[in-house]
Amino acid sequence: MLEDILLQHFERYPKMQPQDAVKLVYQHTFGPGHMIRDARKAALMLQQEMDAVQPGIKEPLYESIGNGLCRLNLRPCLEKGIGNEFILRLFLEAAQSTTATKKEFRQNLHVLQKLAEEDETPFEPIELDMFMLQYEEKGYPAVHHSDAYRAAYAPAYRVVIQKKLKDALKALRQ
Repeated sequence: MLEDILLQHFERYPKMQPQDAVKLVYQHTFGPGHMIRDARKAALMLQQEMDAVQPGIKEPLYESIGNGLCRLNLRPCLEKGIGNEFILRLFLEAAQSTTATKKEFRQNLHVLQKLAEEDETPFEPIELDMFMLQYEEKGYPAVHHSDAYRAAYAPAYRVVIQKKLKDALKALRQ
């Protein structure tokens, strides 16, 4: 499953760098919990990001990242009138639901490394190896998207539980 998710993202985002792939694996494993220390601060950050979102980039409302999670893209939310409270509620729920371990994360990183060894990534295997050496030394922290990824795709999303999102969207439509 994770392998399929990675391959889909590599195809959709060919400018991904090793840290972007590691971020995807991190979110797949741990969800968004690393981003929540204070719900009020999370709400403020969401508002600031919604205010800064630039329209015009076409993207789906959400993209699966596996493990029952997805990235809810803010641009389409803004275009469809989906409010911050809706997004924040789903985001906070996802943050409280993930209970993975570093051991599971390291196992998931092996999936990424296998794909790199098989030349299935948009970056060279040596680039991932170099990133992973430094990343492991730092203790596997959460990472941001690379400058190249941000410049190419202007990511703006929140990680949420995919089923809860679908159920909430269905309730909104009724």
